[in-house]
Amino acid sequence: MRSGPLYFRPSNLAWLSGGTLRRALLILLWAAAAAGAAEPVPVPVPVYGCAIPAPEPLAPRTDVGADVLDVLSGDVEVDLNGLTIFKDRLVLRRRDIQLGADSARYDRSTGEFELSGNIDLRDPDTWLAGDSASYNTESGLFRIEAARFELYTLPARGSADSITLEETRVLTLKDASYTTCARGEDDWLLRAGSLSIDRETGVGTARNARLEFQGVPILYSPWLTYPVDGRRRSGLLLPDFGSGGQRGIEVAVPYYFNLAPDYDATFTPHYMSKRGLQAQGEFRYLSESTKGALNGEFLPSDDVTGEDRALLYWYNQSRLSDRWRATIDATQVSDSAYFEDLSTGLGSASQTHLRQRVDFEYFDNTWSALLRLEDYQTLDDSLTAEEMPYQRLPQVAVNGYWPNNPLGLEYRLQSELTYFNRDIGTTGLRASLRPQVALPLRFGALSLDSAAAFDYTAYSLDQTAPGVAQSPSRSLPIYSVSLSTLLERAWGKDSTMLQTIEPRLQFVHVPYENQSDMPVFDTIQPEFDIVQLFRTNRYAGLDRLGDTNKLDIGITTRLMRSADGSQILTATVGETRYFTAQDVTLPGEMPSDDSTSDYIAELGMNINNRWNLDLGYQWDSDANVTRMAEARVMYKPADNKIINLSYRFRRDSLREIDITGTWPIAARWSFVGRYDYSLLDNQALESFFGLEYSTCCWGLRLVTQRNLTSRDGNSDTAITLQLLLKGFGGPGSSPERLIDRGTLGYDRY
Repeated sequence: MRSGPLYFRPSNLAWLSGGTLRRALLILLWAAAAAGAAEPVPVPVPVYGCAIPAPEPLAPRTDVGADVLDVLSGDVEVDLNGLTIFKDRLVLRRRDIQLGADSARYDRSTGEFELSGNIDLRDPDTWLAGDSASYNTESGLFRIEAARFELYTLPARGSADSITLEETRVLTLKDASYTTCARGEDDWLLRAGSLSIDRETGVGTARNARLEFQGVPILYSPWLTYPVDGRRRSGLLLPDFGSGGQRGIEVAVPYYFNLAPDYDATFTPHYMSKRGLQAQGEFRYLSESTKGALNGEFLPSDDVTGEDRALLYWYNQSRLSDRWRATIDATQVSDSAYFEDLSTGLGSASQTHLRQRVDFEYFDNTWSALLRLEDYQTLDDSLTAEEMPYQRLPQVAVNGYWPNNPLGLEYRLQSELTYFNRDIGTTGLRASLRPQVALPLRFGALSLDSAAAFDYTAYSLDQTAPGVAQSPSRSLPIYSVSLSTLLERAWGKDSTMLQTIEPRLQFVHVPYENQSDMPVFDTIQPEFDIVQLFRTNRYAGLDRLGDTNKLDIGITTRLMRSADGSQILTATVGETRYFTAQDVTLPGEMPSDDSTSDYIAELGMNINNRWNLDLGYQWDSDANVTRMAEARVMYKPADNKIINLSYRFRRDSLREIDITGTWPIAARWSFVGRYDYSLLDNQALESFFGLEYSTCCWGLRLVTQRNLTSRDGNSDTAITLQLLLKGFGGPGSSPERLIDRGTLGYDRY
C-alpha cells in the first residue's frame, strides 16, 4: 500500500500492476482526449452561443517530460496477480488531459477498468461527467452512466442516461438531450432515444428525435442527422414563413445537400397559397480553375395565371489556362411579369432587361483580348421593337500596351469588331481602331502627360432606311495634355495629421466631324460626374466621338491621420471650360454652345468612429439651378446601433428620402427598418420594419415589407416570421438578405 502523489513515465508503469494496467491507463487517457475532461480545477462557465472564450487549458508539466503521466491517489492496493484498487480520489493527468474518480478498480483477468463516484474527464475543449464508468482493455469500449457533457468549442451541452465511447471517437448517447443554450436555460432542446456524435466527421445522428422550443415539440423525426461543428452537412434547414398580397401565405423549407467538398446543392419547396407549390434549387461548385452557381425556380400551373412560371440563372467562371478565362452569366425567365409577381424586392421587379453573355478573355503583359456573345431578354412590354437592345454576335476586342520605349514614349492600341443584330431596325458590323502614343513626364511632384490618338470607326450596315449610307465611317485625331501635382503638409500638434492638395488640369481637342449618318447601337451620354469630368469623350460607346475643345479643371484635398493613414476628409470640386461649341449629338439631342459645364463637388468625412458623411452636388451655373444633389449621414455608435439617412435628387426625375437602421430597444430586443420615400410621386418605394429578439441560443425575427411590385406603381405587403435556433440553423434567409441589402453596415453587425 502506498499513499500520496506518484510521478512517472508510461514506460515505468509495469512496477505498479504490470503491462496490462499500463495499457489500460494509456488507452483510458486517449479516450479522455477524444471525449473530453472534467473540472476538478475551477473553470469559467461558458455562455453558450455567445462569444465567450473557452476555459484556459491546464498548464502542461515540463519538469519531468512531456509524456509523463501523473497519478494522484491517497490509497492504492496492488495485487500483481489480481485486482488493483484505488480507494481514495484518483486523478490521472497527462499534458492538458485529466481524468478523475472517487474510486477505481482494475481486474486483470477480465481486462475491465471500473470507476465510481464523480467521474469527470476534461481537456481544453470538452467536459464529460457521470456517476460511474467502465473501460474494457480488450474491446477498447468506454462507458459512463448518468452522464453530462459540455463542448466548449461549439459551444453546446447535454445529458444522457449513458454515453459510450468507441476507439473510433464515436460517442453514443442513450435517452439524450442536446442544446446550445446556457446552463439553466433550456429554451430549445433536441431530445433523442439515441444520439451518435462522430467527432472525426462532425456529424450527429439522432433516432426517435424531437425538437422542443420553450417546452413545446415543433419537430419530430424517427431519424435525422445534423452538424455538430462548423463543417457543412446535408439536412433540413430552418423554414421561412411569410404572408403577402401577391403570393398569399408562404412557407419555404430548404434542404441542403453537402454533395462533396467542392460542390453542394439546396432544394427548397416553396408553397404560396395564392400561386401554388414552387420548386427552387441552387447548385454551387468550386474547383481550382472553375467556380459557379446554377439556380432555378419552377412553378407549374400558376393558380392566378394558369401558366407554368420558371426562372433559370447560370454563372460560371473558368480559368482555361494562365492567360485564358471563360465566363458565362445568363438569366432567363418564362414571362415578362415573373419578377413583378414572384419576386420579393424592388430591385428585381424594376428590371427591364436580363442579360445573357458568354465571354472568353486573354491577358498577358502586353495584350488583352475579349470574345463576347451577348443577348438580352426584354421584360418591359411597353418598349417598341426599335427600342430593344442589340445582340452582340459576336464582339471581339483586342488591346495592347507598350510602356518604356525610347524617349519615354508609351504606345497603346484599342480595337474592336462587333456585329449588332435584332429583328427590327438597322443591323450590321462596326469596326473600330484607335492607336495612341503618349509621353508621360515627371518633374518632382509635377506630372505632365501628353497623348495623341487616332480614331477610325467604320460600319457595314444592313436593313438601313432609304437614302441612309450603308458604309459610313469616321476618322478623327484626339489630342490631350494633362497636368497634375500632389502637395502635402503636416497639420496639428506633433504633426498628427497630413493634408494633401491635388490639383489637375486637362486639355482635350477633338475636331468636328458630322456623324449623323452613323447608327446608334450601344452609345449613351452618361451622367456628368467626377469620373466623366476627365474623359476625353463625353459619350460612352463607340457610335459617337464628341467634338470638343475644352479644359477640365479639378482639385482634390484630403486630410489623413499620420499614424495610420486613415482618411478623415476628402473633398473634390471641378468643372469644364469649353472654347468652342459642341455640335456632335445623339438622335434627339441639340448642339450645345455652353462655355462651361456644370460644377461638380463631392465631400466625404469620417468625423470619428461614430459619424460618417458623404455629399455630392452638381450646379448648372447657366440656368442657375441644381442638377443633382445627394447626401448620406451614417451614425454608428456600436456594432448593433446603425442609422443611415440619405437624400437623393435629380432634377425632373428623382427626389427621395431613405432612412435605414437597426437599434436595440430593450435588453434582447432590436428594431430594424428601412423607409424609402419618393417626394416626386408622394409614395413609398420600399419599406420594411422588423423586430428581432435574440438570446445566446435562439432568436426570433418578425419583418413586414411593402414595396413596388410592378413598373406601373402597384405595391405589395408581405410579413415574414423567422425562428433562429443558434447552433441548429442554416444559411442566410430571405428576410436576412433583405435587411442586409437595405441597411448599410448591417452585414458587419
